[in-house]
Amino acid sequence: MLRELSTGRMTLHVEPDFAAVLAHGAQVYAVDMPIGLAVRAERGGRPCDRETRALLGPRASSVFSPPTLAALAAHRAGRDYRAVAAANRAGDRDAPGLSLQTFNIIPKIAEVDAALATSRADVREAHPELCFAAANAMRPLRDGKRTPEGRRQRERILRREGFLVRSPRLPGVQPDDILDACITCWTASRIARGHASPVPLVGEPQVWR
Repeated sequence: MLRELSTGRMTLHVEPDFAAVLAHGAQVYAVDMPIGLAVRAERGGRPCDRETRALLGPRASSVFSPPTLAALAAHRAGRDYRAVAAANRAGDRDAPGLSLQTFNIIPKIAEVDAALATSRADVREAHPELCFAAANAMRPLRDGKRTPEGRRQRERILRREGFLVRSPRLPGVQPDDILDACITCWTASRIARGHASPVPLVGEPQVWR
């Protein structure tokens, strides 16, 4: 989702990879992918993950713990799930492993990481549930985004913020993905105007809202 700051015009794009997204030349990008992976795995993930969960309360389970840099390297080397989870622990029995859900999105994390390595674009990490909470006076939404009421809650917020919420049928794109794209676009426009704030306020990495 792209939004022009001067006109408010919005366009929805489905691109083959993240490099194609950056080719649009937006002033700021907000992406629902971890940026800045940890060297060592800790319970609850990075400090920004833990703080985001605390702010989200009933929606805390929507925040997953990203892989470590070692796990990403193991994935790039073609290792299987068990080997990548072991790399995440780095020989520490007490360190967390890696959920299968997280393992399955590592290719996308790797894609974003590779694109950022060669780009000067201003890309910020954002979490849709935290963005919706920010648009709702920092009150986390009660219902999940895949429930009828949860969808209505999110659509009401987006309409209030000037988004014409539609659900076009796009290959590989779920209706809730469009809602998430809209609210992260809202956050990107707030970052560009200097109205957004990060979690945590100091330190890296940060999640923007």
